[in-house]
Amino acid sequence: MNPQIMFQNVAEVFGRLEETSANTEMVGILGDFFSDLTPEQGRKVAYLLRGEVTPDYEGPEFGLASKLVIRSLAFGKNRSQEEIEQMFNEHGDLGTVARMLAENKEQGELTLDDVFSELTEIAFAEGEGSQERKISLLSDLVSRATPQEAKYIVRVVLGTLRLGVGDMTFLQGLSTALTGDKKHKKILEHGFNVLPDIGAITEQAMREGVESLANEEPVSGVPVRVMLAGRLKEIGRVFEHIDNPVHVEYKYDGERVQAHLLPDGGVKLFSRRHEDITSQFPDLVTDLKDSFHGDQAIVEGEIVAIDPETGDLQPFQKLMQRRRKYNIEEYIDKIPVKAFLFDMLAFNGESFLQKPLRYRKTVLEERFPENKGVKPAKYITTHDLGEVESFFAEAADWGAEGVIVKDVESPYQAGSRGYNWLKFKRDYRTELGDTFDVVVIGAIYGTGRRTGTYGSLLVATYDPNEEKYYSLTKVGAGFTDEGLGNLPERLNADKIDQKPGNVVTKMKPDVWFYPNQVIEIEGAELTVSPTHTSAQELLDEEGGLALRFPRFLRWREDKRADQATTPQEVYNLYR
Repeated sequence: MNPQIMFQNVAEVFGRLEETSANTEMVGILGDFFSDLTPEQGRKVAYLLRGEVTPDYEGPEFGLASKLVIRSLAFGKNRSQEEIEQMFNEHGDLGTVARMLAENKEQGELTLDDVFSELTEIAFAEGEGSQERKISLLSDLVSRATPQEAKYIVRVVLGTLRLGVGDMTFLQGLSTALTGDKKHKKILEHGFNVLPDIGAITEQAMREGVESLANEEPVSGVPVRVMLAGRLKEIGRVFEHIDNPVHVEYKYDGERVQAHLLPDGGVKLFSRRHEDITSQFPDLVTDLKDSFHGDQAIVEGEIVAIDPETGDLQPFQKLMQRRRKYNIEEYIDKIPVKAFLFDMLAFNGESFLQKPLRYRKTVLEERFPENKGVKPAKYITTHDLGEVESFFAEAADWGAEGVIVKDVESPYQAGSRGYNWLKFKRDYRTELGDTFDVVVIGAIYGTGRRTGTYGSLLVATYDPNEEKYYSLTKVGAGFTDEGLGNLPERLNADKIDQKPGNVVTKMKPDVWFYPNQVIEIEGAELTVSPTHTSAQELLDEEGGLALRFPRFLRWREDKRADQATTPQEVYNLYR
């Protein structure tokens, strides 16, 4: 193993990964490269492959948007900002611009440690003068880089690396590097689901062996990857999937939260994207502390906005107004919230992941009695279909989105989706009676009143096994005029000049986007399409499934692209 590795070698691997869309080739490239790294080097490269220098839940961002990177390049290359902007407008990628401006060196001088150290300093720079410090650090780093190094350094800083290497593909590559084949990926995946710090998982596996991750347990202050629910098209078929009695819970129209009650008495709140949202809900932090009886715990629930006058639940869009950096205290009174708790993942240092749901619920209710801002999610326990249907009707009348049906004997399957949990939503005024969370992968230019913006968006489902996005439909209905006008501003940071390697579709939109942003849509029916590709491997016919008469409902800022609706879910609804 190399005691020192040049960043030029890392950049070359990035280049090879960018040029292929085949998972098997990516796994081979990663396996070969990581087999020559030390554990510490493996940790750093694992982060950089995700465009990070820390796990996402720790939260520091590079804080350099395109305009500041343009200033940095202009300063380092003794060019005018206008010249750099013109090049950016022409090529649409500041990484490409940085490559064109870099000195054409045969041999790079930057080591992996050099680049990682300076990128970390950029990410953590704060306070007075921090912006100029970031610009200076990036300028110095790029000025010492080869063209290929400069390209990827700038893309990392801007969050536009886009190598197409998903987490599972990476873990397969790591398994290959450490064991010679991919079969140990399941152990690595378990470790990553419980401790979603790709750098720490990589270093541990390389230092202690893959098997050391087999019994990984939750850690206070580190978000566990959430368990997901499958879809249930007909409430009457619930016991075809689950043999045991079930908990039937209200499905609230809010934001899923994982709350960590820490040993030192502190509280951390994480979104399903692993963002630290603690500062946005100081009132909820206080209520959780006041409710909790114990030393430490990890619990999950749904944060819902409450009408301060009537006490009624408010829609998700109202809650999103609490997602702010400033004037938080003012909005505590305007938009009070309540957390409806539904699961306990750990208590007093003991993992509850393998304990049955009925036990987890019992301890949760004992340790978190109801107060002003904390309440158990409403549910019943039953093995009677009539009671399930009646409870669903009650939930819909009350204003819930629907219900989640859960096997009382099921463990908490971090990071997975299956039939131990099933969601069934109330009718969204569509024949399908359900909605889809889909990823924006392209757009078609607008005409008429939509001239100057995008007229419709090409959207896709996500297959977590293949780590690819499969097109489902084009959606243009449901947007307000203001929403339409804002589409370029919202989406153009993800704009790229060719179809991403992890996208599968037969459509050719006017503009491609790297899969990043999620929207919720509804539609009338699912049909087989020669153009779209969702669930194409599951059908006996030519083509994939497409959603007809789609309509935009809302942006899902609380979801990552890899948490979108899957082709299997779409196929299940179609079937």
